[in-house]
Amino acid sequence: MNSAKKTHNQSLSTLEVGQRFLDYYQACGYTLIPSSSLLDPSVPMTFVMSAGLTQIEIAIEQGQGHAGERYALSQTCFRHFDQEKIGTSPVHLSLFRMCGAIHFGATSRKDTIKKIWGFLTDDLGLDKEQLRVTCFAGGESDGHKFEKDSEAIQTWQALGLSPAQIVNVGIDGGFWKQGGGISGRERFRKCGPSTELFFDRGPEWRCGGACQAGCQCGRYIEVANVLSIHSQIDLTTQSLAPLANPFDEAVIGVERLAMVLQAQSSVFGIECLAPLVKLAQAYQTSSLGLEKVGSEWVIADHIRALLFLAADGAPPPGKGGRAGIIRKLIRAILTQQKRLGISQNDFIPSLIGATFDLYKNQHPNLKEGQERLLTFFATESDCFEQTLSRGYRKLDRLVQRSGNGSISEQQVIDLVKNSGVPLSLLEIELAQRSIKLYSSVKHSSVKHSSVRHSSVKHSSVIQSSVR
Repeated sequence: MNSAKKTHNQSLSTLEVGQRFLDYYQACGYTLIPSSSLLDPSVPMTFVMSAGLTQIEIAIEQGQGHAGERYALSQTCFRHFDQEKIGTSPVHLSLFRMCGAIHFGATSRKDTIKKIWGFLTDDLGLDKEQLRVTCFAGGESDGHKFEKDSEAIQTWQALGLSPAQIVNVGIDGGFWKQGGGISGRERFRKCGPSTELFFDRGPEWRCGGACQAGCQCGRYIEVANVLSIHSQIDLTTQSLAPLANPFDEAVIGVERLAMVLQAQSSVFGIECLAPLVKLAQAYQTSSLGLEKVGSEWVIADHIRALLFLAADGAPPPGKGGRAGIIRKLIRAILTQQKRLGISQNDFIPSLIGATFDLYKNQHPNLKEGQERLLTFFATESDCFEQTLSRGYRKLDRLVQRSGNGSISEQQVIDLVKNSGVPLSLLEIELAQRSIKLYSSVKHSSVKHSSVRHSSVKHSSVIQSSVR
């Protein structure tokens, strides 16, 4: 790889990375299809675009596609179940862009692997020496034994990867099984081996001598994966059968690839997220004497997710289902805003406006989403303040009743779980009021019973309030 090419590709924006993927696979004979809404009308209680390509599968099942067809798309995805990772992980986002290329029918696994390798190394110019792959070493799932993925291993070897670049993994890291699907009640689950591709950021990031691709320490960034889905498991009978219409799929994480290409230490350093982090930092007055623990990351991630969800028609914040998710995202932002000591009234409008400016050309309804989101925040902010006021009054009563200026762990659990006070804000109140904590229950109960709204670990509430 020449230096000129490397310099050029380091300047690629996140949007350009996704477009390069589409251009590459279109030139390879894949049909481009548009992305879908984050909401699906068939499931009123949740968001379903969590992994992309859902609409392709639906089209095939409804007879709109034909065996042997190839498709590629760039899909905006949202994962509410990943929210707890935001703020602590340098690579996790609740809303992200996933590009996928899928080939139904008779496929060549070698061809699928070669194509994604060509895209990463020839088109984007990633250094081949810095790439690592994982391959399925065999294992058992649902009572069935699955053999080692020898074809993938041999293909990677033929492409010139050394033994040190190929890592064998078991069921957990090398075998894919379909989740609950659109309805969550599907009887059959598609399955098959996967091979994941990682970018090695260098030994200075390693966590220990045994660190290798797949480790969560931050040295290896997963940028792509290949699935070979040719079987299905009947969850009723636990029988295994070949798929009538098998497929191979190659997928990239656009923000993670942009992170690697732009030489950033986290996805929050790329050009479409860094301005939001900097805006939060510019408004910050203090961190109330506590470690921030990725507060700006939570704010940047959640405001982007909320804008796209609102643009796709998400309901106002409330209890349960989609409304509950919107409420949780908004309250997480408001919580982190307080943790950073941001009290200016124009912060949320400025934050929403800055996010709109970054993405206004990427969604036809984003302006409408911006207006709806401003309304959502205005309503939910008042509700959140009322919740905190009630919670803090209850805290005062509990401390007064104790007679010694203390509160028990069980009472902390109650304030978080039943009164709705985020643990990280309760931690601040305990520290600022010098309230002591005494143990009336096992320490583990705080960890397992509390509802967490920030990246602060549950144990920190005990450590901070005791000091």
